Amino acid sequence: MSNSSPRYDELKLWNDLRNGDEAALATLLRLYAKSLISYGRKMINDDALIEDCIQEVFIQLWQYRQNLKIDVGSVKAYLFAAVRRRIISEIKKNETISLDEHSSSESYFDIDFSIEEKIVKDETELHRVRLINERLNHLPKRQKEVVYLKFYKELSNQEIAETMGVKYQSVSNLVHEALTLLRTLFPDEAIWFGLLVCFFEW
Repeated sequence: MSNSSPRYDELKLWNDLRNGDEAALATLLRLYAKSLISYGRKMINDDALIEDCIQEVFIQLWQYRQNLKIDVGSVKAYLFAAVRRRIISEIKKNETISLDEHSSSESYFDIDFSIEEKIVKDETELHRVRLINERLNHLPKRQKEVVYLKFYKELSNQEIAETMGVKYQSVSNLVHEALTLLRTLFPDEAIWFGLLVCFFEW
């Protein structure tokens, strides 16, 4: 998955932010706002609330910049985790917000995975595509979130663990299960890899 935007040293931006560089803060917001919004939409259907949460996270980054950790590790994971916590906090304290009927204490995250049927060439592949959609969409929400962060947002296993507040091994197990599922349904590696690429370009 290619990214046409300029490459930045996020750790340098982080340290510039810590040292009071407003431009670094603005650059981080520009780099990650779109991804953070799309991630938030998988938890709540309220763009205004999502944008407010993101704004509040960045305001607090600026206000408490001198107290930010130097060895943050992954800035991207830090921002995803901060926005995730903020949105969940808002959901919990605002009972007027309408949640998906399947929301649970395990995770507020939800998504309907869908491999486009137009990419398949014959009835056999179409059947397999429908199996993948069905099986992925029956995963628990926490497993769906891992798949989304791994393949849609290109976070490493460690970054996912930091984002979701779970153990690294738990993430590794869930990613392994997802890839095993695809390999089982698509024993021809060229076929399942091609579908995987198409699937996760969304």
